[in-house]
Amino acid sequence: MDSLFPEPSKQVPLAHSLRPKLWKDYVGQTKVTEQIQKIKKPTSVLLYGPPGSGKTTLAHLLADEWKLPKRFLSAVTSGVKDLRDVMEEGKSLGTIALFLDEIHRFSASQQDALLPSIEEGSLILIAATTENPSFRINRALLSRLQVFRLEELSHSENEQILSRALQVLGAQVILSDSARRELLSVAKGDARKLLGLLESLMHSHTEGDTIEASDVEAILNVQVLAYDRNKEQHYDVISAFIKSMRGSDPDAAILYLAIMLEGGEDPLFIARRLLVFASEDVGNASVHALPLAMATWQAVERLGMPEARIPLAQCVTFLASAPKSNSSYMAINQALDFVRRKDFSYRIPNHLRNAPTATHRKEGAAKDYQYPHNHPGHFVLESYFPSDFADKNPQFYDPKPQGMEKNLRDQLRKLWGEKRYPDP
Repeated sequence: MDSLFPEPSKQVPLAHSLRPKLWKDYVGQTKVTEQIQKIKKPTSVLLYGPPGSGKTTLAHLLADEWKLPKRFLSAVTSGVKDLRDVMEEGKSLGTIALFLDEIHRFSASQQDALLPSIEEGSLILIAATTENPSFRINRALLSRLQVFRLEELSHSENEQILSRALQVLGAQVILSDSARRELLSVAKGDARKLLGLLESLMHSHTEGDTIEASDVEAILNVQVLAYDRNKEQHYDVISAFIKSMRGSDPDAAILYLAIMLEGGEDPLFIARRLLVFASEDVGNASVHALPLAMATWQAVERLGMPEARIPLAQCVTFLASAPKSNSSYMAINQALDFVRRKDFSYRIPNHLRNAPTATHRKEGAAKDYQYPHNHPGHFVLESYFPSDFADKNPQFYDPKPQGMEKNLRDQLRKLWGEKRYPDP
């Protein structure tokens, strides 16, 4: 445990060996590095970002700058005993820097174990996570950490890292232009993946050989999508999926559907979201939406994958392409807000009450009710609101002049007049 990071050697991964030792050599995350370098006094931090974005390197640079004894633990392989050993060492040394990788894998009680040492200053925690800390890190611990969010590295930033690696390696590896493009393409912003692939290519070729794009393709397994059905990516993708349908872009929506299905998402979860969307966002602008979404849910339930992708795709493209209205969704929300008011009360007027017995009828229940079907056009001008509303009848439903809902608006305007349903 003498060093957080071993010195470069042939035994450690290439990504580890080529890790920058100076701030000027660090690539990417300009905004974050500027903020971090302003921290003059050692303080506990949380580095949050996707794999291969530079979290471990930032931890290394910080620990070196603060000139503290440094230790490394991974939450994947460590437990409370390991933490206690480091914390005891911190007390004996005065202060120690602990880089804790994958901290989100620690349980709540394991995270709590860090609090006393952080509070008293014997432990400077430099934690790293790929998960949203709001979901996976205890509030008590999070309040004691300065959080920095790292972004996925850009293509040009990964290109700088690859160029620097090739410069250091010299004649050990020769990449053709096509192989270089292929490597950068499959790395997708992950510097560790980029250098790991480069290392695999080195091990499968003799020094001086030229590596071609076909060689890169040969070492790649089936691509694993950056999608986790139980974590942040799940919420981000479903959010983009819903917003793409709401924005009437079937191509973007079908792309996110493919990402979810390929990432192992439960197709019934997707079908349930389509049911909600059909009413919330399409509504009465297309009354076919809800029956189609319901049929899609049943089809997915009966078919299973891979066939379920077909009705899902049909429903997604229809909902994305259909005219939109959230009028019914807004109507129920506004009505619920209305009845939840502290001053809300209501009394059903007699003409609208049920009259199942003679006693009810004696009280006047249902008296003077006008049956609409006995009137021309099956409509009679009548008040259906509670008695004590007087003339202050609220309007919750405002049908939009969109798709089939336009017909509903025209019909309601004809019945109730332009004052209640004016031109939009």
